Amino acid sequence: MIRRYMIIAAGIVLASCHSPKHVTREKGYEYLNEAAQLKVRFDAPAMKSGNRVPVLFTVTNPTGKPLRFLRWETPFEPRIGKYFEIKDRLGNEASFQGAMARRIMPPPESAFITVPAHDSVKTTMDLAAIYKLTPGRYTVSYNGGGVSGLRAGNRFSVSL
Repeated sequence: MIRRYMIIAAGIVLASCHSPKHVTREKGYEYLNEAAQLKVRFDAPAMKSGNRVPVLFTVTNPTGKPLRFLRWETPFEPRIGKYFEIKDRLGNEASFQGAMARRIMPPPESAFITVPAHDSVKTTMDLAAIYKLTPGRYTVSYNGGGVSGLRAGNRFSVSL
């Protein structure tokens, strides 16, 4: 009786190893290897002006071939997704005010950004537009990883 259950369990395990879903997932995530080679840097190029906290987000390709990353969960698709961690001096996290989105995978080609060899792409966004920030000093970091494939970059501090 026990042998019979072991044979059934082995059959289930072997069948799940050949699942088409697993193959589709691998095929749809090939870009992650490329994105992991890209370098992320972001800074507050100017002090805040009024209620704005501008951030310059740069993705650099140090390799000799074009690489791509998924724009989702990056400032290249602003106001959608919580991809920054912003904490005050006491370690309290600023409240995210933007939209969250569900995505269909694998992503369409139009959702990718290609960074030419030895070049970079840049975008600017306003942190105050998507996070509730009160006067004080904050440490800002990019979470990285996730669906975009970009790795976490540097961190910086900003005072309001």
